[in-house]
Amino acid sequence: MRFKEQNPIAFIYYFFAFLLLSEWLSPLQKFTDTANTYIFMLFIGVSFLLTFLRIKWFIVFPINISIILYFLYDIYYKDHFSGSSWIGQLLEEIVRNTDLIRHTMWNDMTSPFRTMLFFILLWLLVYLIHYWIVYQRKILFFFLITIIYITVLDTFTPYDATFAIIRIVLIGFFMIGLLSFDRLKEMERLKVGRFVSFRWILPLFFFIASSIVIGLLAPKSAPQWPDPVPYFKAYGQNIENNNISGVKKIGYGTNDEKLGGAFVADNTEVFRHMSEDRHYWRVETKDVYTGKGWEVSDSDADEINLADINYNMDWIEDGVKKEKFSSTVKINKSYSHSHIIYPFQLKNISTNSSVSYYINPTTELITAKLDGREQQLSEYLVDYEIPRYDVKELEQVTQSGNERYTQLPDSLPDRVKKLAESLTADKHDQFSKVKAIENFLGSSEFKYETEDVAVPKGNEDYVDQFLFETMQGYCDNFSTSMIVLLRSVDIPARWVKGYTEGEFQQIPEGNLKQYTVTNNNAHSWVEVYFDGIGWVTFEPTKGFSNPYDFTYNSERTNVTGEEEKKEEPSKQEQSQENEEKDSSENKSLQLFSIRFGNLILYISIILIGVFVLICYKKRRIWLSKIIISKYKKRRDDEVFFKAYNALLKQLERSGLKRNKGQTLREYAIIVDHYFNNDDMTKLTANYERTLYHHASVKDTWDESAEIWENLIKRTAS
Repeated sequence: MRFKEQNPIAFIYYFFAFLLLSEWLSPLQKFTDTANTYIFMLFIGVSFLLTFLRIKWFIVFPINISIILYFLYDIYYKDHFSGSSWIGQLLEEIVRNTDLIRHTMWNDMTSPFRTMLFFILLWLLVYLIHYWIVYQRKILFFFLITIIYITVLDTFTPYDATFAIIRIVLIGFFMIGLLSFDRLKEMERLKVGRFVSFRWILPLFFFIASSIVIGLLAPKSAPQWPDPVPYFKAYGQNIENNNISGVKKIGYGTNDEKLGGAFVADNTEVFRHMSEDRHYWRVETKDVYTGKGWEVSDSDADEINLADINYNMDWIEDGVKKEKFSSTVKINKSYSHSHIIYPFQLKNISTNSSVSYYINPTTELITAKLDGREQQLSEYLVDYEIPRYDVKELEQVTQSGNERYTQLPDSLPDRVKKLAESLTADKHDQFSKVKAIENFLGSSEFKYETEDVAVPKGNEDYVDQFLFETMQGYCDNFSTSMIVLLRSVDIPARWVKGYTEGEFQQIPEGNLKQYTVTNNNAHSWVEVYFDGIGWVTFEPTKGFSNPYDFTYNSERTNVTGEEEKKEEPSKQEQSQENEEKDSSENKSLQLFSIRFGNLILYISIILIGVFVLICYKKRRIWLSKIIISKYKKRRDDEVFFKAYNALLKQLERSGLKRNKGQTLREYAIIVDHYFNNDDMTKLTANYERTLYHHASVKDTWDESAEIWENLIKRTAS
């Protein structure tokens, strides 16, 4: 027995299933950045309706795909594309994000792709719930996980699930009661009218509603268990302190809202470049420090065509001496980002493709676009200028004005500001103050570390934790701390992300040198603004040296005599630091590989075990299909005998075991009584006629095959 399209009870089931699934969507808008949840509810509503109406799959599939594409277009592409050009952009998104999944870079997946995956997940859930209702006549599992989901949100998020729990209990218990009644009718072969069903439904609803009302009105005692949230937070902190979690792979990422934690090395190639001089390669800058990481002040800023402003980004003033250079960049095919990687003081980008280059004025992230769609360039030429900063000119600047880059959170601890003031108290010009803070972070008090790197907990500040507690970390710790210290004394500074020059490979021709840049070269550094000069790069991270020169009267020299004395020890210290860093990264990589390998092994074993268990539990279903396909169309002299024996074994698997000494006719009567028909008696009579009276096997099988198939199918239901 299966539900029919016109069955009103079936409609109630699907309607209640829709309400249960919608309870999963309702909280998303309150504790995540998911907006417009009504479109997802509309989608699952249409999916349930199509399923209830028994629409064929070849009609349902294009309808649901069309709905998904329409919503993706309306949300993400409507304002930027015309005609069908957005389809090409969507396909590019799918290809790019699929590659991100392959590299386990979940945080970098784009919003359209995430939304598409969410639609597909909801589609699968609708089909799964349909299977539970129609074939299994059970909803208890989905009901329980819905309760668990809502209660977890109520415990660990601001979402108030008081009324949601009431709705779920009412709907869930009502569905469980109705489905139990349907299973009972099917097992006992009961045929009941609508009035009898109503007599079951009405008291069921009454008892459930009464239980809920009594539960709400009854007096309630205080909680017997303590609040679990602090316990789980403390447990998570202990795990992180032991480096069990929080380990990430080094490389460029778009999300810098929460900095900290260990990382493992990754020597995957990003790009190669042919250059005359070593320098850093920029990707973007960020300007808002939150206490935990970095954000941007205007994430929705309109992009600017670099051709319209003639590549003039006001990085360096005209009076600063510069040298012109060119570099050829070849991006690795496996690189999953489409941005341009470029040197400081960029002047031009050239490629064989007829693309335009757009820059985000807030982050200075540059992308290549063709007809409004981002393009990932495989090779391009960049023209740029390397500044030669005159120390005497820098020392003439006493204070610079740029409020945007002096922002600090109100929660910043006072001791950070006091430290910055004490470090710069005897300095009278801006350059001396900057160097004092840079030298402080390069002192022996701080250690370069990639494994044992803390993550701020609760209200802890990222910089405060590094400066006063751990004093060990990597580039993000050093660069962010320097910027916060500078801003504490009103010196404008910004955070820059990109790559170091990479590893030298060869000198192919002339003055050009070939470098290979990998994910291990991902880096962050500091740029400080000087009035009348522009942005100046500084490098506070231990083991790294500033690639840009500071000179006196345009002659290359060291900034102070003290730094000249420290130059050789610094190189020795840098070598030692790099050796320790490589050893630390190798150990971390080995530890991570072992743990990850074990985790994959355990998960695989569990999944295989679950799969085997499901196959065993459902063996009657898939075995019946195999048996039917094996014997149904055969017409040889042995088919009837083998098919009948296969039926006996299948009946035994269904719980209808033939007793020892029981004749086939006696056994057939028991089977017919169980199935409430006489098919087994007819089939057994034909079988005995073939076996004992030597009737034609072919003719008898032609007469019996349909009865045999019906019995096999009954064993699978």
